[in-house]
Amino acid sequence: MFSVPASLQRRAIEVDGWLDLGCPKVALEKLEPLLAAPGARSAALFFRVRAYVALKQYRDALVDLGEARNVHHDPEWLELTQAWCMKRVGDLAGAAQCMERIIERDPASGIGHFNLGCYLALQGDAERALAMVARACRLDAHFRGAPLDDHDLDLLRGRPEFEALRVAPPVAHE
Repeated sequence: MFSVPASLQRRAIEVDGWLDLGCPKVALEKLEPLLAAPGARSAALFFRVRAYVALKQYRDALVDLGEARNVHHDPEWLELTQAWCMKRVGDLAGAAQCMERIIERDPASGIGHFNLGCYLALQGDAERALAMVARACRLDAHFRGAPLDDHDLDLLRGRPEFEALRVAPPVAHE
């Protein structure tokens, strides 16, 4: 996914491994050589954001995400992760904007529509939230299952059109 100088590839693999093992503090301790090397900084920022998220240090993650926008080449990951962090620091409008950017780039993004629906529901905009979640369910049948139980969507519970989403057939092309 990332290009890292040969001299630092072993360190990058090690940091990634510590993150996969659920040891973000150890990963952070081992990041400095990657952060200091221009050819490895992109990978280091990605790893540090993952570590900060695991440690629930969302504000720190948001700082790194700002820099990562200049060097990271997966805009969907950036938007999803930024939205995740923004929600957790109380910036629901900012989180929604991240999802709107995903949808703008890819109008068929089920995750973009679903998450936007969640953020809108949390902001009290039931009509738009329902429209976004319904679109996500039409785009990707996986959203008709357990994701509809997400507490972010509590505002929509009991509405017949929301409950009908569990069984609505997908639309081939929207």
